[in-house]
Amino acid sequence: MNNELITINEFYLFTFVSTSHALKAEKVLKNAGGEFIMIPTLREISSSCGLSIKIAPPFLKEYQELFKENKVALAGTYYVTKEQGKNLVRKLDA
Repeated sequence: MNNELITINEFYLFTFVSTSHALKAEKVLKNAGGEFIMIPTLREISSSCGLSIKIAPPFLKEYQELFKENKVALAGTYYVTKEQGKNLVRKLDA
């Protein structure tokens, strides 16, 4: 696990339509040698699945393409920054 991802203050989150899609996404990224962590979905985000994948900004486009190629259904993609201990969340357009 990449410890830097735990404390990073600027990141992207992928949310999923189901737990099975979250687990499929995890497998896809592991097989590709991706840097990510699986976390509970932030309370600021309403999602049908309670799991999210957290990534550093440089990997956004690459991982979106991997998910598309592997037919992983995303519920949403979010840009998150932490300021004064609070998560500021912005949903990206599909």
